[in-house]
Amino acid sequence: MEETDSRSTVETVANAVTDAVRTGRLVPGQRLTESEFTNRLGVSRSSVREAFRRLTADGLLSSEPHRGVAVRQLSRPEVDNLFQVRGALEALAVKLSLPTLHQAPAPMVALQRELNAATDEGDMNRFSELNGRFHRLFRETADNPLLNETLTRLSNSLYWLQFRVLVDRRQVFATNRQHQRLTHCVEANDALGAEAAMLDHVETARRLIQCLPDDHFAATPANTPG
Repeated sequence: MEETDSRSTVETVANAVTDAVRTGRLVPGQRLTESEFTNRLGVSRSSVREAFRRLTADGLLSSEPHRGVAVRQLSRPEVDNLFQVRGALEALAVKLSLPTLHQAPAPMVALQRELNAATDEGDMNRFSELNGRFHRLFRETADNPLLNETLTRLSNSLYWLQFRVLVDRRQVFATNRQHQRLTHCVEANDALGAEAAMLDHVETARRLIQCLPDDHFAATPANTPG
């Protein structure tokens, strides 16, 4: 029971940090202290330390000897690398989940209806939450635990979380057209069209992020192309 409680506490801290990044309360390069989260959440220092360790492994935080933990700041080439991998895996999730979702599309169609409403209402927080659920539906329906785990870790990466905060709202809501196209292709059992729609969706996010000013990115090492 104690071990379960400990895992739950670590999860609480990890979720609090992730949410702060998602909403822009924590920004790239900002340092985090164990004492701050220990006091604010009323948890042990060991739980905070373990949550920081987990989020560092996921790529949301970075840790340097004698400097502590900070919100990770990626270089432009690192952003490209991240989205290249994510695009391929998201497309695979679509391919694997399509037979099931085509036969039973109700959850996907319901999410799409809610995404349309959030777009029409200009509700960014709701749109962001629904977008996460929409992507999770595909990777969880794919019935491949390794794929699901890998995409979950990638979804916790800084720039996937924060781009809705950083990018112009109209451009973010415009990405719903790709959700609609993907939903239509799944309903039509168009596997190639569905995979292409997901790849286009991920590529759009990459382009929107790369349009941000240089101060959102870490410097590119001199020996790294780009």
